[in-house]
Amino acid sequence: MADDSAYFNLEPYSRDITEITHLLSQSFDRDVIITRALEHINSRLGKRARYCVYEGTKLVIKYCVGEYREAVNPGEEIVRDSVVWRAFEEGKALNFMHPSQSNGYHHTLKEQVKVKAAVPLKYVDPRTQQEVKFGVLVVDSGQKGTPITEDEFAYLLVMADLVAETVGKAELIQELIESYEKRRELIITMADYLRNRFMAIGGFARRLHEKLQSGEEKNYALVISKEVEKLEERLEAIEGMFKEEEKRVGRA
Repeated sequence: MADDSAYFNLEPYSRDITEITHLLSQSFDRDVIITRALEHINSRLGKRARYCVYEGTKLVIKYCVGEYREAVNPGEEIVRDSVVWRAFEEGKALNFMHPSQSNGYHHTLKEQVKVKAAVPLKYVDPRTQQEVKFGVLVVDSGQKGTPITEDEFAYLLVMADLVAETVGKAELIQELIESYEKRRELIITMADYLRNRFMAIGGFARRLHEKLQSGEEKNYALVISKEVEKLEERLEAIEGMFKEEEKRVGRA
């Protein structure tokens, strides 16, 4: 999460933040959320922006926006001793106001690409309350090679918060959808199975009742037939409730 002070340095970008918040809230797709944010940063700051995603034990470049002299290939791995890895592992945003701040670190891309800011992307899982780190937002120098100002850095911190929270909600919604689909498939399968079994048992009980002349067995067959009818009615009621729930979910 961004330091609260960052939210007080957004006067030049308040309208931009409102605009991008609206755009991000319209999608539940992580890729769409990230690319929209990168395009927004590139257009507002005039600097190159890229997103590095954490995959297993590696950080790899996923998306790039802006003009690079060299080709930047998605999937290119971030070198382990880079400032990008440092930002990810420490979980702290880095703003390089002076080139000497990155001395001792290597760049994944060629020397003409100078990292100006690296902001880790993370959110808190609402179910486990555990922090989930999933990538790094990287901003490189633009055409003039100027550093990130304090206002621009505050804007980046808030943008990272917006992206991370939106991605976190998108991941949760996707899991809920998958869970719902699995439950839906299970209910439909079980309903079909039970309906077939009820029909078989009920049909057998009715035929048995018709064939028997009298006696205790005939009464048993009638009781079984009536109980199966009750179970069938209950199953229909459950299916009706599920269909109503599906309509509500569809509207949502």
